[in-house]
Amino acid sequence: MIFPAGHLLVVDHGLYEHVGISDGEGGVFENSKTGNGRGLVSYDEFSAGKSIIDLGILPGSLPVPEIIERAKNLILDKKSYHLLTNNCEHFVRQVCGVEVTSPQVQQALFATVSYAIASKATDPKIKGAATGAATGAAIGAFVTKSGEDAVKNSLIGASLGLILGAILSK
Repeated sequence: MIFPAGHLLVVDHGLYEHVGISDGEGGVFENSKTGNGRGLVSYDEFSAGKSIIDLGILPGSLPVPEIIERAKNLILDKKSYHLLTNNCEHFVRQVCGVEVTSPQVQQALFATVSYAIASKATDPKIKGAATGAATGAAIGAFVTKSGEDAVKNSLIGASLGLILGAILSK
């Protein structure tokens, strides 16, 4: 099976998802730590033995010919992979011409800050609310699919967690 050109492809690795863009010819434009940065790889290399999920065109993307041209140009720039500033999500979004962010990193940072507040707080209401926020962010991460607004889902989950934390701390 060949995925259509410009489609957002995802491999679920449990704690994180790896994303890339189909070239329409049996390859995937990606940015990975294991692949030493940006490149065009086979489906087997991209999937690492796991299933590939086709999420179609990333909402708000450029036309497919432009996506493919940008991907070809960007892999020539052998910019090193960096989890916080140049990961697979950053690359895919740059290729597609949408806001360059990493929802997975944003979710993890939100949950980490909430957990840090919860672990240091002495006021039971703050501790409960922060614990709820951290839990909500984690739950939000599990219900988010790539291409969706992960931060929005985390904040919704965190809001529910804040309410629950406030109720439980009374």
